[in-house]
Amino acid sequence: MRIAIIGCGWVGKRLAKYLTEKNYEVIATTTSEEKIASLKDVASEVHVLDFNTTENFDFLNDVDVAIFSMPISRDGWLEGFKNLEIKFPKTILFSSTGIYPTENRTFTEKDTDHLRSDILTAENLVREKFPQTTILRFGGLMGDERALSKMFKNRIPENPQKKANYIHYEDILAVVELVINSEIKSEIYNIVAPEHPSIAEILNIKTGENTDLSTENKQRIISSAHFVQDFNYTFIHPNPKYF
Repeated sequence: MRIAIIGCGWVGKRLAKYLTEKNYEVIATTTSEEKIASLKDVASEVHVLDFNTTENFDFLNDVDVAIFSMPISRDGWLEGFKNLEIKFPKTILFSSTGIYPTENRTFTEKDTDHLRSDILTAENLVREKFPQTTILRFGGLMGDERALSKMFKNRIPENPQKKANYIHYEDILAVVELVINSEIKSEIYNIVAPEHPSIAEILNIKTGENTDLSTENKQRIISSAHFVQDFNYTFIHPNPKYF
């Protein structure tokens, strides 16, 4: 199977390595010439692709799955993306749970009110061009050097009671492979670890018992139940406290 990962950043590079090791043929793209050498270690082909300057997309011909892993909230690629005229049998878009508003409740894919406009615009643009696209909305990316203990090594979190909505990259890799090999198209899935300890719990910070949680919208929870149900998925890393 020939898979193109368009935008090989932190997650994309790990995904390319994972899929290559499983004998998929991986095409990796980057907007930076400097990243080509490192990507050649994890993909069978590497190309520079900038939607605003690239004129020839022929290297994407005969791709079975196109995975769009561009920075979802940056609009620099939007206009150029409209020039991509190649047809793909299956497409996947990496999006973000940052699309949901900061309200004290649990969000599912059925929640469509007050979504963050820049992320929604990007999702809609990809869906308009490729209606078959399955959208994966990831929580905060964690694993390897990405850990709360490092992020807050020299500072105290402003909202220690805030609930965690994170995902370990190893679960992302497994989830993407499942979607690649499924017949499902045009779905939206939240991909977030199913347990939601507070930031204080993860960092072992003691907080006052009288903390007012309602005033700062600290209790937003993103549910991945839809994906779990459709794929009977068990998370490799269910609890961010142990990432």
